[in-house]
Amino acid sequence: MNSKTKLLILWAAILLAAAACSPGGDEVPVAEPTSAPVAAVEPTEPPAVEPTPLPTEPPAEPTEVPSPTAEPTDEPAAEPVAERLGVLRFRDGADVPSGSFQLLIEGIAPPAAGTHYEAWLVDDRFNTLNLGIVEVVDGNVTFEGSVDKNLLVTYSGAFISLEPDGVDDGEIGPVALAGNIPAGSLLHIRHVIIAFGGNPDSKAFLVGAEEQLHHAMEHTGFLQEELAADNIREAQRHAEHVINILDGETGANFGDLDGDSVIQNPGDGVGVRGYFEGAKQHTNLATDAEDVTAEVELHAGHVLISSDNALGRIDEAIGEAMRIIASDSAAEAQPAADKLTALLEAAMNGVDANGDGAIAPIPNEGGLVTAYVHAQNMATVELLATDGAAVAAPAPAEVVEDVAEEVVEEVAATPTAAPPPPAPPAPVAVDMANFAFAPSDLTIPVGTEVTWVNKDSGPRHSATAADGSFDTGLFDGGDEATITFDTPGTFVYYCLLHGSPDGSGMAATITVTEE
Repeated sequence: MNSKTKLLILWAAILLAAAACSPGGDEVPVAEPTSAPVAAVEPTEPPAVEPTPLPTEPPAEPTEVPSPTAEPTDEPAAEPVAERLGVLRFRDGADVPSGSFQLLIEGIAPPAAGTHYEAWLVDDRFNTLNLGIVEVVDGNVTFEGSVDKNLLVTYSGAFISLEPDGVDDGEIGPVALAGNIPAGSLLHIRHVIIAFGGNPDSKAFLVGAEEQLHHAMEHTGFLQEELAADNIREAQRHAEHVINILDGETGANFGDLDGDSVIQNPGDGVGVRGYFEGAKQHTNLATDAEDVTAEVELHAGHVLISSDNALGRIDEAIGEAMRIIASDSAAEAQPAADKLTALLEAAMNGVDANGDGAIAPIPNEGGLVTAYVHAQNMATVELLATDGAAVAAPAPAEVVEDVAEEVVEEVAATPTAAPPPPAPPAPVAVDMANFAFAPSDLTIPVGTEVTWVNKDSGPRHSATAADGSFDTGLFDGGDEATITFDTPGTFVYYCLLHGSPDGSGMAATITVTEE
């Protein structure tokens, strides 16, 4: 049995297990696989599957009826639910959309001596892409990388295998963790951020929205230049361009708005509004899929909120552009032009409405950029432990007690002549709420104990240093994690799932001083 056949059998078992523990258009064009760390097998067309015929005869009547006085039997044991130990998320690379990945695992045992873990992506035809060797540190994995292709075009699952050191025989070893993106949801996630055949040039909905919004911002810049030159008529012409780009050919405001007898539209006709409405529709279709997961539903909500924020700002922007067209002079039009510029910027990048230093997927904050990131998060691969996975187990209670007794005895035997150390600084708490840290800029003395408290009811958060100097790991709503800072310096940190080491998204700063 070759490696691909074994993987197919295992994958079928994983899909059945996932279906057992999960709650209850147009095809996306699939790019041909390009060169990668391990070459993928050339895909072949899957055989057509005939539908299973419905039974034409009613089931036979039972020949024996259990006695009503029969003793009850034990209930069958419940099927074990696979434990989720990690996630794999997709991000845009430097040059390729969704060309990067981020793997996070908690609670996996280190590989046995002479072996190591490797990460893989897998497509619907069981072709694989090797992402590299995965190192385990204290039961946790943080592993990132990039390739020169859009990974979400091709791949729909991931797994972690256990491989012997120094052996490259083309075979895939035992699989420790595995998971897939729900197929019914993935179809529509791809429509939102990869491609949709019904749009011009098959643009995905949020990709088209971004492109058209950039066009509207560009013509707003032209408008501002004409106002600076006291040329109100040319400024009004560009105001018409902005409205028609935003509203699209089916919009209520589309038309010859500046009265020059020509309808001018530098956009593609769909309109920013049309692309956002399509993104919302297919996001809802992703959550309506039979195999939808809580991960898809969580981030779909974020996409919808951020899209609604952007649509509200677009409505306001159209109103300001209308005021420019109705103005009699450049001076009269200037305040509306300034508001128009700010509204389009907010529709694109969002607004920190509550002043906490972060732009979150909550009402009045997130915009197109936030919606796009959370649409990628909808395509999260949840990695479940397989039957043979080596999950890291906590030390037995008796061992912990023995160690504690030894420490107490050692402390008791320590001379007490030295003066006691100074009292440590007062501990500090940082709230994690609405996908932001509060406070977002904290200054503390060396030795301060900082506790992060996750006050968001659904998502998990972490406080992870951009330079790798500290990491709480991911923890659930209602839980908390504490770190003591003994080294002075200024540290940018972020949430592994909702922020970025460059300080964007859910991110904050801690400054540790000598005193």
